[in-house]
Amino acid sequence: MNPEPRGRGARLADGVREGLAAIQAVRGWLRQGRRAYLRAPWLFSGFTLIGGSAQLLGQAVQNRASDALAVGEEPVTVSIGLVLAGLVLSVGSLLWLNVGLLRGAWIALDGRTPQLAELVRWQTAAMGRLLGALLLLLLLNLLILATAGLAAGLVSLIHPLLALVPLLIGGTLLVAMFVTQIFHLPLAVAGGLSPVATFRHGRILVPSHGWELLALSLSLVLIVLLPLGLALLIAWPLAAGLLVTWPLALCSLTAGYQGIVDAEDRGSLAGAV
Repeated sequence: MNPEPRGRGARLADGVREGLAAIQAVRGWLRQGRRAYLRAPWLFSGFTLIGGSAQLLGQAVQNRASDALAVGEEPVTVSIGLVLAGLVLSVGSLLWLNVGLLRGAWIALDGRTPQLAELVRWQTAAMGRLLGALLLLLLLNLLILATAGLAAGLVSLIHPLLALVPLLIGGTLLVAMFVTQIFHLPLAVAGGLSPVATFRHGRILVPSHGWELLALSLSLVLIVLLPLGLALLIAWPLAAGLLVTWPLALCSLTAGYQGIVDAEDRGSLAGAV
């Protein structure tokens, strides 16, 4: 005997219950992330300072070499070499920083205080998987932006207001991409998945954990953007708050990953990195 179709009111009530349950789950993950960070706050923030400084140094080298290349101050080969060196330093330090913070968060969530030697350890395989996942996401985001921009230009020939439609669709797709791929770091590093498998696994989680992914994404964005907003509104030195909010966000992200992904996937960090 077929069950009777549920009305809009029942579906709305189910959605509200799922949303409230997701908020409660995220609150728990945020508390776990805060406790994990407080196990070694100076270590987490100090390591973030080291990795962030190396990344900024790489970007400064890139910018200086690019300017020199544009005006012809130095030989072309020297400028190009410096651009590539700065790029390698910037990208490498970013990967090293996030892999190390994830490892430290995992250790802290297991109830042990992480050590500096555990965070600074260089892991080529894990960093390579993370780089591949980031490049795939960058490519997909650029594809969405290019398609939305081209479509907006074409439909604007009919009426300027119609250009808003593809732009809104593109923005929605970008937000959806961010939410579904919020776990790309632990999936690639701790889960040991390839870039394509990381992307697919993120989408697989949506039907059963969509509300949790959305609530966690919004919470982490607010945490990370808080010091940047204060820097813009009050004074730029307040951007140094990222030294706290970035590792705190990664600790909470790791707690959410452990709370959502199956247990057999959660214990693989030691082997993967």
